[in-house]
Amino acid sequence: MDKRKVIEELFDKKVIKILRLFINNSGEEYYLREISRMVKVSPASTHRILASMKTLNIIDERRNKHLKTYVLNKDNAGMFADLLEDKRSAIQEFADFIKDVEGVESCIMHGKEEKDKASILVVGKNIDQEKVRSKTIELKEKYGFNIIFLVLDATQYEQMLQMGLYPGKKTTLY
Repeated sequence: MDKRKVIEELFDKKVIKILRLFINNSGEEYYLREISRMVKVSPASTHRILASMKTLNIIDERRNKHLKTYVLNKDNAGMFADLLEDKRSAIQEFADFIKDVEGVESCIMHGKEEKDKASILVVGKNIDQEKVRSKTIELKEKYGFNIIFLVLDATQYEQMLQMGLYPGKKTTLY
């Protein structure tokens, strides 16, 4: 069984959601109600989970006068990062999937990498776009990470590159 599946089955879904929020936004500070709203967990449950995570030194609590914020303790939470980080996992799963789609010649992530979405060009001939779309929907539901894709043939891709439509960073996934 996949390590990710074991973790997801072993731990409370609410705990996973909160831990995933911190791991995917490492260095960001959040207020309790902000966390609650973002992960769609009640404030009372969020408070209880944060208290446990604080006790285990997974997160740190910072006080600013009367307000508390919470931030990931990178030293102690690193053991969960590889298992729960959405961006890397969603993109990797998409790359593994796209290799087996008939007609795909290459797959390129382009533009600025963001914490909750990626833009990917799928280059090839006669690619089943509905199959690719279904996979992106599945990944959105599974990881909360949106993959925006565009299917092009090799000639279209080369022409668009020459026109400067895809400037910036490009990462070949396949």
